[in-house]
Order: sequence, then structure tokens, then C-alpha cells
Amino acid sequence: MAATLTFLLVSSLLQGALCGKFNVNMPENINVLRGSCVNIPCSFKVERFETNLDDSCKAYWSDSSSFNSRNAKLKPTKEMTGDLTKKDCTTTFNNTRLLQSAKYYFRLECDNALKYSFTQAGVDISLIAAPPSPTLTPSTLKVKEGASVSLTCSAPAPCWSHPPALTWSPNLGQSQETLQENQDKTKVRTSVMNFTASHLHHGNKISCTAVYQKQDGSPDVTAEASLTPDISYSLKLHSLATKMAATLTFLLVSSLLQGALCGTFNIKMPQKINVLRGSCVNIPCSFDVETRFENNLDDSCKAYWSDSSSFSTENAKLKPTKEMTGDLTKKDCTTTVINASYLQSDKYVMTWLGLLARCILGIVLSLCFLSFC
Repeated sequence: MAATLTFLLVSSLLQGALCGKFNVNMPENINVLRGSCVNIPCSFKVERFETNLDDSCKAYWSDSSSFNSRNAKLKPTKEMTGDLTKKDCTTTFNNTRLLQSAKYYFRLECDNALKYSFTQAGVDISLIAAPPSPTLTPSTLKVKEGASVSLTCSAPAPCWSHPPALTWSPNLGQSQETLQENQDKTKVRTSVMNFTASHLHHGNKISCTAVYQKQDGSPDVTAEASLTPDISYSLKLHSLATKMAATLTFLLVSSLLQGALCGTFNIKMPQKINVLRGSCVNIPCSFDVETRFENNLDDSCKAYWSDSSSFSTENAKLKPTKEMTGDLTKKDCTTTVINASYLQSDKYVMTWLGLLARCILGIVLSLCFLSFC
């Protein structure tokens, strides 16, 4: 916020009492990056003495409340100062080595009766070695998949001629940078990135980096801000007729089944299951074998799963242990997959194979990983 203070002009050079009001506006404080330049926004009013503002007017700055043009710490040139005839005392310091962390005051002197120090209004200059972190708006992101998202990254720009460059990681959509003015006339660099929220973004850090270029030749410095989006989503399920579906085959193997199995075999399971990324999944499963083979169901039976319709026990993708599988002797092939990273996100057709007979039922498993869904 700008500090607006009212002052009474008293000058020994002005004959009689001068009853004019003087106002000055400048930021209360500015952080200045060492090695960079700084712009100090400044404007003033000299009530009833506007005619004294001419090309002879000069600006002076000092960290003392008692100073004049002779002992002023900073004596900016015309090129470094705004148009004083238009009451613009904005000043640019390209060499921050002339500054120190202190409160600086502005003085106006003209080659006439107008000479005044605004000693009750100053700007606190803080020299810093590293820039502050950018500001992300919103600071947290919790939306549904498919929502339009607009993220804004803002970083202070104390040096207007060299504002920071802002970059997004990852770059999720189109972004646009602008240099905006705050209420106190300081400036800020902003970048707005627009994208559509996806489950692929869930839990993955989005960061904005501000890169500041120094004017003294020293290396650039950076500052970063980030957030981790929380994207709620409904996993997309595909119909069993989808051509891109993969086949997940369930094969019941028993060392006691030596010959050809010629009969009708059935298997039952849900048509679809949503699997939460990073969680486990239970696949309810039961099967029937012809009565003449029920005696072959014993403790030697094992369950195998694969995403190929042609596989054996050696190349099966999933080989659940006894603890992960239901009681196969009771025709319970329910399987628990603790680590869902072994699965792929797609449509799965569960197949129970015999050598000469096949019974196929379908299940859709939808998982969400970074490179799937």
C-alpha cells in the first residue's frame, strides 16, 4: 500500500507564511535484488505552487531525514527520474551498490522558491540476495477431471526493464505473460496457464519458476513455487466389444489333469471393476467344472493370470500365491492383487481354458497410472 502523507511547506526562501498542502505517494517498502536495478514509483503534489515546477527541478534521495542537495546520498540524473514538471518523481537506480537497506526520503529542489524535503514519507529499501518465491493463484487445486483450470503465477518485478521470466513445469497448456501494476504502482510479472484437468495430473507437482537476470554480470537467480493438484475422476470403462481390448486369461492348472479336458466349464466374475491408482484390487471369481473333474480339485491347484490368450505357467504375467487366491478346491478363484502396478488399465476378458473347451466371460478393470487410462 502506498503511504500518503500530507505536509506543510515551510521555506525560508519564501517570503511570508506559505499555506499550501503537499502530498507524496510511494510504496511503503521494496525488496531489491542485489546486483539488479530498482524502480521506485513516486508522485507528489504541490498545492498552489504548480507554476514553480519547471525544467530546473531536480530530485534527491537520502537515508537521512535532514538533508539538502549538497549532502544528499543519491543524486539521480534527469534520465533516472520521471517528469518532475508533471509531478512524477519515479526514480530508477541501475546500480544497487549505491543503496543500502534503509528508509529513503525524497527531496525536490527547483531554481526558484520551491525547495522541499518530504521527510515524513519514505520507502523502506531491503537489499536481498535471493528473490522471494512466486505466488500461485489458486494456492491449492482441487477440481474434477475435465474442468477448465487457470493457474496464475506472480513474481515481483522491482526492476521494470528486466522483469523476471516465468516458466511452468510441466507445461500443461497455453500460457501468457504480462507485466502488471499494483495499487502502490510497483509492478509484478504474471503468467497465466490454462489447461483442462486430467487424472494424469493428479498427485503430480506443478511448479512455476521465476528467473531474475542481474545487471551487474553475476549469475541469474531463481525462485520457485509449486502445488500438487487433487483431481477427482471417474475411471472410464470400455464395452466388451472394444477392439483395443486386451485379453486376460485365467488358467486353472492341476498336476492331476493330464489328459484332454472335454466338457463344459463356466466362470463367473464382475463385468467391470474400478481400481484406485496405488491401491489393491480384489477380483471376485468363481468357476464350475464338470462333475467328473471335481475330484481333481485339490491343494495342488494354482491360479495364473495373463494379458495374453496364449500363455503357460512359465510366462504368466501374474502368479498369485495361495494367500492371494480363494479356495480353488471350493471353486473360488477370487484373487487379490496387492500391487496394482502389475496390471494395465484396459478392458479385460477373463477366460478359463481347457485343452479342447473354452468358456469366456468378461471383466473390465480400469486402473489409473501416469501413462494409462
